[in-house]
Amino acid sequence: MAITKLTNISSYVNTIFEMAQLTAREETVMAGLVTGYTAQGFMPRTIPLRAQATAASVSDGVDYNNPDTMSKSTLATLTPGEVIAQALLTDQEMETDPTGATTQAGQELGLAIAYKVDVDLLTDMDSFATDLGPGAGSSADLQSFADCMATLRTNLARPPYYVVLHPYHWHSIWSELGQPAATKVLLGDVANSALRDYSVGEWLGASWFMSANIAIDANDDAVSGVFARTALALDIRRAMRIEPERVAVLRATEMNATMGYAHGTYHSDHGCDYTADATAPS
Repeated sequence: MAITKLTNISSYVNTIFEMAQLTAREETVMAGLVTGYTAQGFMPRTIPLRAQATAASVSDGVDYNNPDTMSKSTLATLTPGEVIAQALLTDQEMETDPTGATTQAGQELGLAIAYKVDVDLLTDMDSFATDLGPGAGSSADLQSFADCMATLRTNLARPPYYVVLHPYHWHSIWSELGQPAATKVLLGDVANSALRDYSVGEWLGASWFMSANIAIDANDDAVSGVFARTALALDIRRAMRIEPERVAVLRATEMNATMGYAHGTYHSDHGCDYTADATAPS
């Protein structure tokens, strides 16, 4: 019996292609949690700090003559630079690809710039004045995060406070909250909320965020952070833009996404490093 199969007609039927999918990326969070500046040009920005004044008791009728010197010192310097992401699409590729190559390339280039900004600010957390995490090789724990928040308050960092941590750090906290123990009875609704929300929450006096953009080092450790908005700064000098450039000799179009900005530590004592083990859960 002769059986007609798909292979008998496959060379005459077009392959079905769905819309191309962009590479998965983590949602960026840091730009909205730090002190923001803008300016034109690429001059460094110096952030000065005034000397602190002191109030003293004075007796009635006494001429007080001990003024404070309101001097300035440099608190931080932000030096801007440029970042770029580039794609080169040939005419034949753009004219043949049914999934909108130009549009998708633009989306991906924009995401690449956003990722770069997020990673730069996440890396700056390692420059905070104090690291109160349990340390390399040790699991993240709730007590250490409380230690960080107490330290920020003592350093006169104004709330709100933000906790941005690697998903594996958050998993350790989540697991700790879910273990029944007499020491956790008083957490009550706080623990229930954390266990229910899992990814993001407003509890224990801070806003909690996870970010997979935090790097894991060669020893399976990562640096999360607890900070006030004044701990870090992002100084945008030129917003992200995409410029096409025709390359006639190649019959192609070059797409260049660029952005100019500075980033860095603002008040280093308004943030707290949190180093802990970031081994994948098993």
